[in-house]
Amino acid sequence: MSYYLTFTYNNLFYGVTAETVQEVFFLPELKPIPEAPKEIIGAVNVRGNITPIMDLNLRFGYEQIDYNLNDSIVILQWQELRLGILTNQVHEVKFIDEQTITSELSYDNSWGEIPQEKFIKGVVEDQETLLLLLNVQTLLRYREEQEFSLDLDLFDLPEEQEKSINSEEIETTKGDLIQFKKTIFFPQANDYERKILQKRANSLRDSIQLKDFTGFKPISVFTLNQEYFGVELSLVKEFIKFSQITPIPCTPNFILGNINLRGEIITLIDIKGSFNLSKSSLKKENQAVIVNVEGVIVGLLVDTVNDIFMLNPQKLISPDNLDTEINKHYLSGVIPYQEKMLGLIDLTEIILGGSLLIDEAV
Repeated sequence: MSYYLTFTYNNLFYGVTAETVQEVFFLPELKPIPEAPKEIIGAVNVRGNITPIMDLNLRFGYEQIDYNLNDSIVILQWQELRLGILTNQVHEVKFIDEQTITSELSYDNSWGEIPQEKFIKGVVEDQETLLLLLNVQTLLRYREEQEFSLDLDLFDLPEEQEKSINSEEIETTKGDLIQFKKTIFFPQANDYERKILQKRANSLRDSIQLKDFTGFKPISVFTLNQEYFGVELSLVKEFIKFSQITPIPCTPNFILGNINLRGEIITLIDIKGSFNLSKSSLKKENQAVIVNVEGVIVGLLVDTVNDIFMLNPQKLISPDNLDTEINKHYLSGVIPYQEKMLGLIDLTEIILGGSLLIDEAV
C-alpha cells in the first residue's frame, strides 16, 4: 500500500508517489531555457534552486493547452534530482493498494510512436476514472539526460535589466520579433495576469533566505466581491472549475445545487450572504473550493482563487479592525494582504455552527 498525490491535467487523472513530492505552489512566471526540449517549458528559481518545469501534454505528444493562473506546479525530488510538473488541479492524497495497479499496458497505433509506457508505471481504476501513475524516477532520469544549462544569473537579472534586454530584442528584425515572442512564457497572459505570475516568481526567489515556519499555517486565498478571504489549506480538498450544476428543490438560497465531481456528488453553497455581501449570479464557468470540515464535504463558490501563503497566527488581529460592513462573526482574524485586509474564515463555525444547516425534513 502506498500514498499517491493525485492531480488532473488536460482532463487526464495522474498520480505520483507522495514521498517524492517536495512542495506545491501556484503557477509562477517561468524562464524559458533555449536548449531544453519542448516539454521543458521553462524553469523557476525556488529559494536558489533552479528547477525545470515539464508540460506532460508535450511529453506525451498531445496538443499544448493554454496556461491559467489557477494552474499549479508540483515539485518532485528523487535522490538529488528535482523536476516540476504542470497541473490544472491538485487533488487529494490517495492510499492505493499496489495489487490494484495494472502495470502491463498495451497501446494501439492511435497512440503513435510516443513511448508513454516509459513514464507511466501503471493504471488504477478510480471511481470510473483511470488514474495514470507516473514513474517519477524515469521522469527525473529523463530530465538529467537532457543537456541544457540552468544558469542562476539568468534568474537574478534586475527587472530593469530584463526590460532593457527585451526592448533591444523587440527593436530587431521582424524575424527576431517572432522568435522573441515564442520565448515568452504564457504569451496569452494579460497585464494583470503577468504581474501575478511575476509576483509569485519573485516570492519564490526572494525566499532564498531560509525562514523558520514553525507554527505557520498554509492558507488558501480567494476573493468574494473583490474582498480577500482565506481558509486553512488543510481543510481544502481541491480547487475546481464547473459549468453544470443541478438545483435542489426546497432549499435555502445559499444552497446553489449539486455538482458531480468524478462520481462524487458535492453540494455547492454561496457563503457571501454570511458576510453581508451581495450574491453573484452563476456564470458560464465558475470556480469553487472543495472543503472537508469534520467529514462534511461542500463546495464554496468563489470569484477567484488567488494564492497560497504561509500565515503566522501571531500576526492575526481582531476582525473588529476591518473597516467594512462585512459580518465579522465568521472570521477568526484578519491580516494585511496585498494592500488590503484578508479575513480568515472560521469554517467550523460557518459550516457546522448552525447558520448553514438544512432542515432535512423540508
